[in-house]
Amino acid sequence: MSSFLDSNKRPPLPSDSRAGQAAGAKSTTVLTADCEFKGAMAFSGELQLHGRLEGTIESEGGTLTIGEEAMIKAEIKVNDVLIYGKVQGNVYATGRVELRGKAEVYGDLHCNRLAMDDGVVFVGKSNALSGKTQPTSDFSKMFTRLGAAPKSNGAKPATE
Repeated sequence: MSSFLDSNKRPPLPSDSRAGQAAGAKSTTVLTADCEFKGAMAFSGELQLHGRLEGTIESEGGTLTIGEEAMIKAEIKVNDVLIYGKVQGNVYATGRVELRGKAEVYGDLHCNRLAMDDGVVFVGKSNALSGKTQPTSDFSKMFTRLGAAPKSNGAKPATE
């Protein structure tokens, strides 16, 4: 008979593994460079990716760091993301997106704040996620002296 049938001898559940941590401390999960993953990944706290991943990455309030050697092909939905490696796919961040070092991003960025180092590669569009009304770029009244339409000199056009 297995000793795990006795509830007092069961291994701790993953949620119990942070019992020794201070209240409010975030856990960090690291996937090393020799790790390959396909599928949907969800996390809380902080996730550091240094390997290869294809699929989706989601977290409410989490921070994702994509290392220099990482290659990610995914749709990413997180709070904050720091990218040092290669990403193909759209990124949605309720906080900030930082493209650092030799980062390469091929996809659209949807975020409230964006920081980018010189030398990074970014092929895509950036869009603000802010719930605030975005200012419009109405330059229609830029020229005040030239007017919008040519003025008529009072002469009627010739008719045949």
